[in-house]
Amino acid sequence: MQEKIMVSDALSQINASLEGYGHMISQTANQELRQQLIQMRNSCETSQYELFELAKNHGYYEPARPATDEEIQSVKRIFTERVL
Repeated sequence: MQEKIMVSDALSQINASLEGYGHMISQTANQELRQQLIQMRNSCETSQYELFELAKNHGYYEPARPATDEEIQSVKRIFTERVL
């Protein structure tokens, strides 16, 4: 299997795991379990970033261009209006 496909699959799996951790953390009342899940999520996020860097450095992934200040302000307005 090509490295590019393996990295892409691993990133997809890690991203799914991160989503799962988020759901579990938000619904866990036991503080010890919650802290353990947070540590596991943090470790998973570190792995995800390392794979992202590997993919980017090998040309397997090209990140989106940085948002302009105007785009950032527009998104902030949208979320501020929905919260209020």
